[in-house]
Amino acid sequence: MKKILFLAVCFLMLVGNTYAQKGKQAIGFGLSYGTEIESVGLGLKYQYNITNPIRLEPSLNYFFENDNVSMLDVNLNFHYLFPVASKVKLYPLLGLTFSNWMFDWDNDLDVDIDGNHVHIDGDDDSDNECRFGMNIGGGVDFAIARNWMMNFEFRYQLVSDFDQAVFNLGFAYRF
Repeated sequence: MKKILFLAVCFLMLVGNTYAQKGKQAIGFGLSYGTEIESVGLGLKYQYNITNPIRLEPSLNYFFENDNVSMLDVNLNFHYLFPVASKVKLYPLLGLTFSNWMFDWDNDLDVDIDGNHVHIDGDDDSDNECRFGMNIGGGVDFAIARNWMMNFEFRYQLVSDFDQAVFNLGFAYRF
């Protein structure tokens, strides 16, 4: 009987803690690393708790140019928050992504064919590849002050020809 009462009290505390999150909002920024682009990125995010544990997070990330390739991605992720301590929440995430890969090619080529030297001179050329995909992953939030939180997140972006893992360290201000 004592175990059942203890579990009921724990459940009510958990429900009360997650209910307090409904309607909460946050705006933040982050530093990311993408494994396919092999570059660091900066991002902005907005978070809104739709229901007690369900959070919606649209975000925008720009990955700096590496080997003439840069990337911009727009994400819409859903988180399901699990409080594991008074200031720590774990969450799985599932969402959609739109990625725009920007290629900046230099077309100056020197070609030596059968002893003849051929010079092909072209202007700088750039190309974009835009794709939709899915995000799957998880993260952890740490409350570091009354209105500030820090998070670490891992997501895998399933995008045709551009799959990559993204690691993110972020900060957000809750209001």
